[in-house]
Amino acid sequence: MEIYNMQKTMTVNGTEFNVVSLLGKGKGGYSYLAERGGKKFVLKQIHHEPCSYYTFGNKIEAEQKDYATLKATGIKLPELIDTDVVQERILKEFIDGPTAMDLVKQDKMTDAYIGQIKEMCRLLYPAGLNIDYFPTNFVVQNDVLFYIDYECNNYMEEWNFENWGIKYWSKTKEFLDYVNGSSAQ
Repeated sequence: MEIYNMQKTMTVNGTEFNVVSLLGKGKGGYSYLAERGGKKFVLKQIHHEPCSYYTFGNKIEAEQKDYATLKATGIKLPELIDTDVVQERILKEFIDGPTAMDLVKQDKMTDAYIGQIKEMCRLLYPAGLNIDYFPTNFVVQNDVLFYIDYECNNYMEEWNFENWGIKYWSKTKEFLDYVNGSSAQ
């Protein structure tokens, strides 16, 4: 498996950013906490590692298209600041706070956060969309839930929040299996 080595600095369209830490790795890329001028950002480097359960087209184009699609729905998500097509990097607003995964692990998931994701669903479903409801894709900042990924897909009932996502928003068997190493995502 290809591993993307973290660099001390990375550029987006010629602008240099200091890379602070790896935030996470997803199906499509590595997300880093980056800084410039005292401000924090998320810098995502697209990767081309195989994914057995998901088929990709042009990932950088998909990021841009999905961001525009989701922004039009009105759900809370970080701003897309810049896209470097050549280096396959995107620069996003940094949303500071715990992930929904962290909240579940720490028994701090609340009905208010579940209500906020259900409100997102009320905006997404009529638009014919699902998002990746896995709790690592959501961050709470000042009691507001943000979807920090840009992935979206055509709505399918089996993959909606009520039938799939909810299984990972409390300490269910599926959640505990995932945390204990039996990846179900």
